[in-house]
Amino acid sequence: MHSDGSPLPNLSETAVLHTVGVIRTDQLPDLAARWLAADLVDTETVRMLAGHARHDPWSLEQLLRDVLDEAHVEPPRDPSTVRDVVAGYVAAQWQQDRDTPGAVVLLARLGASEPDLDLGPFIGLADEWAAGWGRPVPELQAAAETELERYLPGR
Repeated sequence: MHSDGSPLPNLSETAVLHTVGVIRTDQLPDLAARWLAADLVDTETVRMLAGHARHDPWSLEQLLRDVLDEAHVEPPRDPSTVRDVVAGYVAAQWQQDRDTPGAVVLLARLGASEPDLDLGPFIGLADEWAAGWGRPVPELQAAAETELERYLPGR
């Protein structure tokens, strides 16, 4: 889902993205405010999260857990589902900002730290990009874009 032109993950997706480090704790209040504005979810705990100070990570983490409990949302744990959520969110951001190297590096970092996510193609692309070996940059860019497009919603 998109809101204000930016990708807007739902509660379950947010939990996954936060767990792997794609969404930082200090971003949670803004996401909660966007959920309210998009009428995605409106509970007392979401309102508390939206209005909470960003510099209080412990409370923000607790509020996110409370939001998930209150909404009866259980984030997926299956590695392929987690991969699809993470890569789908990064691909949706990429579709907006077209920062192909940034998206590839982020997914490669996650693939290296979370091997079960099976993001190997991005590890290879990032390695090739950083080392300057292999395909010419335009060809590498096209291959990366093709890989990212696989994870866009509706594809």
